[in-house]
Amino acid sequence: MSRGRKTLRDEVVTERVVMPEEAGDRPLEQKVEKIRTRQKSYVMDLRIHSPASLGYLGIEGIDTAPALVRLARVKGLDMIALTDYSSGAFIDRVREAAKDSSVTVIPGFVIRCALPNCNDVILSCLFPEDFGTREIEGVLEALGIPRSAFGDRKHIVKIPSEEILSTIESKGGIALPSRMDKTPYRLSVLPTLVEQYGFRAFDLAYADSVKFFKTRWPKVKFHLFSFSNANALAQVGSRIAKLKMQDPGFAGIRAIIARQALGS
Repeated sequence: MSRGRKTLRDEVVTERVVMPEEAGDRPLEQKVEKIRTRQKSYVMDLRIHSPASLGYLGIEGIDTAPALVRLARVKGLDMIALTDYSSGAFIDRVREAAKDSSVTVIPGFVIRCALPNCNDVILSCLFPEDFGTREIEGVLEALGIPRSAFGDRKHIVKIPSEEILSTIESKGGIALPSRMDKTPYRLSVLPTLVEQYGFRAFDLAYADSVKFFKTRWPKVKFHLFSFSNANALAQVGSRIAKLKMQDPGFAGIRAIIARQALGS
C-alpha cells in the first residue's frame, strides 16, 4: 500500500479497556484486558466478471484491471469480488492493480452445479485476500473442473453438491447462492438451500424476492443482497451492498455469509 493511505484493515477501531479491579498492585500477567471492536460500514460489489469470463464485453484499447480498480474507487466501493465463471485467470492482474489503492479485492469464481431437482444452481465462491490465480485454479481443479471449461458459464460441476461445499469450505472459502430467484426453475430449490444446506445469505436478481423469504421463513434471519453481476466495466457498482462488519475484508464477509447449522 502507498505511504499515508489507510487500508481497509487499518480502519478498524480497537479499544483496550482497563477493568477497575486492575488498579491495584497485581502483577501484569494477572491483569485482564477487554477488547471492544466497533463495527464499520463497507460498500461492496461482490459479483464482478472480467475478460476471463467468456462473453465479457471488453473495450478495445482499455486495460481492464486498472480501469476496474479506478472505477471501483470512483463509485465509492471499499471491496470488490472478482467472480469469473470457473476461472481465476484475471485475479493476479486485478490484485496487482489494486495494491496501491484503498480498494480490497476478494478473489473468487462462479460455478454452476446441480441439485436433484435443478441443474442450474449458481454459487459465487469467495476466498481470502491472499488467494491468487494459482490458489483459485487449485480449488477449481479440486472441484473436478477441467481447464478446457475455465471461463465457460455453461459448464456444470459434476460432483455432488455436498462435496462441492465441503471442498470450498475446506479451502477456506464460502459459497453464496446467486440469482436463484431469476427463474421459477431456480426458485424451486430455494427451500432445499435454506433448510437442507443452511444458507442464510443470497444474492438476488429481484428486489421483490425478499417477500418470498419473509413469507416462507418469517422467523429466520437472512442477509439478502443484490450485486451487479457486471459483465462490462460500465456495470460495476450498479448494484451494491453496504454492510456493517466487525472485521474488514474477507473475514467480515465470511462472518455474515457463512452457512448456518441446521435448525438455526
